[in-house]
Amino acid sequence: MQEVFFTDARAKVVDPDLWYQPHLSLVSKLEKLIDESNILDFISKGDIVALKTHFGERGTTKTLRSVFIRKIAEKIKEKGGRVFVTETTGLGLTRDRCTALGRLLIAEENGYTSQTVNAPIIIADGMLGFDFVEVEVDGKHLKKVYVAKTIAEVDAVVCATHFKLHMQAGVGGSIKNVGVGCVAKPSKFDLHCRSYPRINENCNECGKCVEICPTNAIVNFQIDESKCLKCTGCKEVCEENAIDIDWIEGREISERIVECAKGVFDVVGKENFAFINFMIDVTPHCDCHPYSDLPVISDVGVFASRDMISVDKSCLDVLARASLNQESLLAHNRFWEWTDPFAQIEYGEELGLGSSKYRIIEK
Repeated sequence: MQEVFFTDARAKVVDPDLWYQPHLSLVSKLEKLIDESNILDFISKGDIVALKTHFGERGTTKTLRSVFIRKIAEKIKEKGGRVFVTETTGLGLTRDRCTALGRLLIAEENGYTSQTVNAPIIIADGMLGFDFVEVEVDGKHLKKVYVAKTIAEVDAVVCATHFKLHMQAGVGGSIKNVGVGCVAKPSKFDLHCRSYPRINENCNECGKCVEICPTNAIVNFQIDESKCLKCTGCKEVCEENAIDIDWIEGREISERIVECAKGVFDVVGKENFAFINFMIDVTPHCDCHPYSDLPVISDVGVFASRDMISVDKSCLDVLARASLNQESLLAHNRFWEWTDPFAQIEYGEELGLGSSKYRIIEK
């Protein structure tokens, strides 16, 4: 039975006539939660610690507030850890979110700077998302995972996750923060697609795909799979719809995310992780969208655990019991009915990444 620590987002005002009550701030509650749960006690003096979060896309307004990230960074420093805040690039090459430089520009726009989070910000998979360590896994879908190189080099990882829904994986919690957020571009492709991109008969040989390919993998308008890094840059620049990609839907995406998370665990060590899920502003889509819809439920609070499966399962159980906001996007697009939110939990437990059995300890 794994321990999941929880603090309520509600203020629970005892004296409504007393306006100055800083202990009611969720930032203060987060600090108390970290202190009393001891979830950062595995960090030793001098450890290099990655504080993994998601900066969102340009236009997103409900990502985690930088004050939460700052507080976690401060608590890591108290343990003697050398902390940096990190994220990886997105799939593709043309949009800002697809390069380290663009990620940093978006982070700054959304309020994440080295000053606001009180730590350096480093993009973990390099300028274009091709800095990785290759790890063999024996999954039913994937045999290799490409872990972001900077993640592979750290002593510990603390995941600060905005728990929300997801139009393909059902939910985005700590499992997704590791399985998607800690891998480089080739694995981001592999968890979304079954095979390499292919050039079809629509090709007019304009050469745009050849120009953008970072590894010169396109020769005579055929893709050399031995060179292709699966970045999808060719697909982005093709105006003739001449690049075919076999996108995956349903439960298989969730299982591939879990297999990527296993690859990350195999490199860093499952024992070197801590997880903090913020179940606030629970949007019906991930923060990769260039907007933020109304939350699907009222704010719940913050969950923390050393077990990745338990912390996501506890949030899912709360979500399953909650009354949904019928004015949110979820009411019009019932994608949760054709995704499988519990698939990550079930497969993650099957692969030994954690336990779905937990007990809540309120702080």
